[in-house]
Amino acid sequence: MYYGLMIQRRIVPLTFAAAMLALVLCLPAPARAEQKIGYVNPQRVVNETRLGQTAKADLARYVQDKERMARESAAQLTALRKEADAATGQDRARREDALRRKAVQHEALLAENAREIRAEETRLLHYVMRRAESVLEEIGKKGGYALILIDPNVVGYVDKASVDITDRVVRELEGRTK
Repeated sequence: MYYGLMIQRRIVPLTFAAAMLALVLCLPAPARAEQKIGYVNPQRVVNETRLGQTAKADLARYVQDKERMARESAAQLTALRKEADAATGQDRARREDALRRKAVQHEALLAENAREIRAEETRLLHYVMRRAESVLEEIGKKGGYALILIDPNVVGYVDKASVDITDRVVRELEGRTK
C-alpha cells in the first residue's frame, strides 16, 4: 500500500481566510494596490524539500511497521482458520469461536492502523508546514503580501499560476535546512 502525504483540504480555516480577504478589500485603494496575495502548494513543499523527504521517509517506515503488524495478524487468522477446518465436534466449535474473535480483532487492527497512518500523515505535514511558516512570514513581509494561501479553495478561486510562490518557499526553506 502507498500512503503519500495528503493535504488536508482545510489547513487554513475558512473564517480566517475570509476575514483576511475582507481586511485586504477594506484597505484604501492605494494600500490595496501595493498588497499582494500569494499561494503555496504544501504538497510541493513536502515533495521538493529535504525536510519533506525526511518526513515522507519517516512515514514510509511507520507504514511498513503497521503493514508488518497487519500481515502477522492475517497469518494468525489463516492459521486459526486451518485449525478450525481440521477440527471436529466440540473442538471445532471452540476453534471457530476463536477464529471469529480473531477476525474481529484483525478488522479492528486494520481500522486502527488506517486511522493512525492518516494521523501520522497529518502530523508530519503540519511539522513541515510549521517549519515553513517563518519562511512564509519573511516572504510575506519583504514581498508586500497581505495574504499567502496554502489552500486555494478556501476563497473559491485563486489564479494559482499568477500568485504561486511555492518555488521561492522551497528554495528558502532548503537554504535554512542545510
